[in-house]
Amino acid sequence: MRNANRALAYLEELFPGSIGEACFIDRRGAENARAVKGDIEPPSALSADETGAPFFDPAFALQPGQVHQSAPYVSPDTNEWVIANSTPIRAPGQAKPAIVHFEITIESLRSRAAGSSERFDVAIVNSRTGDVIVDSRVPQRAGKPREHRHRDGVHLHPAVPLGRPNDERFKSLAGSGARTGTFEVEGRPAAFARVDPPAHNANHWIVAAVAPTAAAAWYESLGVSEIVMLIGALLLLTFGFLSLRSSQRELKDAALRDSLTGMPNRRSLMADLERCVRTATPERPLLLGLFDLDGFKAYNDTFGHPVGDALLARLGHNLLSGVARTGGAYRMGGDEFCVLATVEAGRTEAVLQIASQALSEQGGGFHITASYGAVLLPNDTTDVAEALRIADQRMYAHKGAGRASAGRQSTDVLLRVLAERDRHLGQHLSEVTELSLRTARLLNVPEEEMTALAQAASLHDVGKAAIPDDILKKPGPLSDDEVPFIHRHTIIGERILGAAPALSKPAKLVRWSHEHFDGQGYPDGIAGDEIPMGSRIICVCDAYHAMVSGRPYRAARGSDEAVAELKRCAGTQFDPVVVDAFCAVLAEQGPAAKTFAGTAAG
Repeated sequence: MRNANRALAYLEELFPGSIGEACFIDRRGAENARAVKGDIEPPSALSADETGAPFFDPAFALQPGQVHQSAPYVSPDTNEWVIANSTPIRAPGQAKPAIVHFEITIESLRSRAAGSSERFDVAIVNSRTGDVIVDSRVPQRAGKPREHRHRDGVHLHPAVPLGRPNDERFKSLAGSGARTGTFEVEGRPAAFARVDPPAHNANHWIVAAVAPTAAAAWYESLGVSEIVMLIGALLLLTFGFLSLRSSQRELKDAALRDSLTGMPNRRSLMADLERCVRTATPERPLLLGLFDLDGFKAYNDTFGHPVGDALLARLGHNLLSGVARTGGAYRMGGDEFCVLATVEAGRTEAVLQIASQALSEQGGGFHITASYGAVLLPNDTTDVAEALRIADQRMYAHKGAGRASAGRQSTDVLLRVLAERDRHLGQHLSEVTELSLRTARLLNVPEEEMTALAQAASLHDVGKAAIPDDILKKPGPLSDDEVPFIHRHTIIGERILGAAPALSKPAKLVRWSHEHFDGQGYPDGIAGDEIPMGSRIICVCDAYHAMVSGRPYRAARGSDEAVAELKRCAGTQFDPVVVDAFCAVLAEQGPAAKTFAGTAAG
């Protein structure tokens, strides 16, 4: 009993002037301890049966840690308007033996609202009716309920009304459905936010802040984070879990910071961006840089999410330190970060490089880098949303360029290997690539597929590097045992290219570059549209170039003869549409085509 009384008295110490009545009630309905305004009640004053109280059954139906919160009512113990909070108690070896029940006074909410800001008036509004529950300017009076006798019995009615029952200023908000917004109250600007009630909470509120004057500057001075902070402080008060003197700071920090890294979050960025863009000039623009980690998904999959989270926190700390002298850093979510800095002329790239290096790390089996996109305000745009869109677009373009660069580097290395082994093979690949790209453009192949086609055309014979020279350069026909070796070169080529992730798309085109339109090719025997368009184009261009080029086992053919052979095999070995487009490319070249073929043959 002594411990219970101490706990109840401690509530008043935590929230001086806020707690009306607090008590412990056991499962049978008996009050075991009670404090009113912090004063401990004697055992003789305790109620023997609270099972009929409206909060009793709902509270015992909850699990420990869950809270039942009532709508406002007049407390029979203090005669004040209050909100009741009740939650089951956890005890060793017992299933919810009792509940703790305490009442938060409406006046304490009003007082807290009035003290939250000196720059605007605050109202708590019933979101369903528009009735004003709390007006920070008007104290909530107390008074004993009055008895009214009716035919069906005696009813208690509050002696004083809740809030301001005749206040019509916020009625329009009740049916609007809007979650946040701005409006006017009697000619004064106002902002509001709808509060989502947690489970088991009977209160549906809108918190509104109204400027004391009609000054337009008020809109600029009232931040969204301030409204969120105010709402959170009021809600924390009703649940009574934290000290209100620190909860406002804690809530603001939680709302504006990323929980994993401790960095300012996207909400904080938006507030800072809106503020800083007002003072940015073309001479000293505001740099907005968005960064996305490259290689993080593979790192996360390899080492696990806890290690991945530790990496994000570490990189976030590096970024904060790296740009501390020039601006601020933010975590947008996932593996995306942001930098906001006012820069001097010519310093943009230096800041971006510092940030990119801060977000890079490598070690055994991993290499993390960062792609980025940047925008300067007001040079590129003055609109914040447009700035984010442009930066995001540029970031992903940079990421795509990085992948293309990796593919280009891998392609160049393999081409150099082939050229060192066989000078004529290198020339063949280069000229097949040129023919393939011209044909693809005439066929309107999408631009996003052209890079993979160029890489595949350049490397379609890379698998021949694994074929013995005595087979590859044999002057006569191949034997039945030697043919399978040649047919394997497209599979080998696919494996070689597949070792580089940036070449995964061209690897598939290489595999099917010797398939026939009628399904009689190799290695898989696929036919028609099953063969990718890129592979069908390479097949035609490679065959033509092979015919007009000399081979150890035969002489070169003329261009006209090679074209006739393509047309003869259209529909069987070759796609007729591709053959027609290829012939049109040769016709467009005119004499250049003959020169091209002659050079190849030489």
